[in-house]
Amino acid sequence: MRSSTMKWVAPIVLAGAVIAGGSAAIAAAPWSSDSQGDVTESSSRSKPSEADIEARKAEMQERLASRVESGEITQAEADDIRAKMADRKAKIRPGDRPSEADIEARKAEMQERLASRVESGEITQAEADDIRAKMADRKAKIRQRLGRR
Repeated sequence: MRSSTMKWVAPIVLAGAVIAGGSAAIAAAPWSSDSQGDVTESSSRSKPSEADIEARKAEMQERLASRVESGEITQAEADDIRAKMADRKAKIRPGDRPSEADIEARKAEMQERLASRVESGEITQAEADDIRAKMADRKAKIRQRLGRR
């Protein structure tokens, strides 16, 4: 009887593990509602379409507005984020990619900002580590999408 029980228990346990793994993958999926995981003709291009860019801008504006509304950040902080984004955009000419030095400077700036937010008590060290992990995951996805390692 033990042998026959194992014959039907093993597939059920395996199915449960697959479902749990799928649920974890869905939970860990990026917050963006666009289907970044789908390989389509548009995702194989290195330059996003104008519609994609506009959608990303609108999404960023909505996220900033909801963060202000929830009290997570102030309106002044949201305006500062918008100004920094506009400043970065103004520095990049169409077709240009940031230099390695610029990328390293941005990384260092992010690390400093996170450290100061942890030091001020605004966020915990665990939250800062989570932000770093999400940034690394984003970087890996971008490199994968662009076909770089």
